[in-house]
Amino acid sequence: MRVTESTIYQQTIAQANAALAKVAKAQGELSSGLRVQAPSDDPQAAGLLVRHKFDQAQITAIQNGAQSAANELNAADSALGDVSTILARAQAVATQLGNDTYTADERAAAAEEVDGLFKQVVNSLNARFGDRYIFGGYSDDQAPFAADGTYQGDTGVRQVEVASGVYEDASIRADVMAKGVGGGVDILQTLTDLSAALRSNDGDAIRASIGSLQAGINQVATAQSHAGTSVNLFTATVSACSQQLTDETKVISQLGDADVMDASTQLSLAQYALNATLTAASQTLNFSLVNLLGK
Repeated sequence: MRVTESTIYQQTIAQANAALAKVAKAQGELSSGLRVQAPSDDPQAAGLLVRHKFDQAQITAIQNGAQSAANELNAADSALGDVSTILARAQAVATQLGNDTYTADERAAAAEEVDGLFKQVVNSLNARFGDRYIFGGYSDDQAPFAADGTYQGDTGVRQVEVASGVYEDASIRADVMAKGVGGGVDILQTLTDLSAALRSNDGDAIRASIGSLQAGINQVATAQSHAGTSVNLFTATVSACSQQLTDETKVISQLGDADVMDASTQLSLAQYALNATLTAASQTLNFSLVNLLGK
């Protein structure tokens, strides 16, 4: 088979291009720090990288959701702490003014304080976290409690993912905690009744409210306990996700990152090979040209 100058030229160009491609790949690894820059570089590693990066994104989403839920429940716990303190003050007023040595005027004056406590409870129960009302259930875009104590939220309980397919409650049912749905006491109605009893100078009704207020305090404490349990779980989730992300980062690095020393060595070898190829190509093409001119 006769090898023509054209064939020699094409082979020489192909060899030079191959050498240039190796140099470019080695330079790309060094500049980007990535060993796998395209699926063709290592199909198996590229496939694993896609999977691990997906896992990394999913873990990050769970971590962010858990942290946000923990922050919101901490805000809810703070608001409930305020409610508990207010109810304890109302109970102290009822205990003190339940004594029949107090006059009707003194009890009427105490009713004014209880009215103020009622407003403080409503204000605390309308607490917000960011742009959401904490105690409104899914209806979190408007204040859940009206000025008269009417509940305007719903019965929804938001849930947040703590592991793939596993969810934890991330909000409190205010209709249960504050209004006594399911067998509890309506703490707002209890404050309203105490105020009315004080104004009407009804000692028996005033004393009767002490037990209801204690039940309300216990009710709020139960909600705080549930919130605390969820906060602990969400906090543990955030911590676990941090470790998982560290592990995923290591795996992704092992699969796709370039070894600087190895990449530097490969670049040096590729450059040497390119120079050798170009030198040989120059000699070959010059020889072919001399032969052509000598004909």
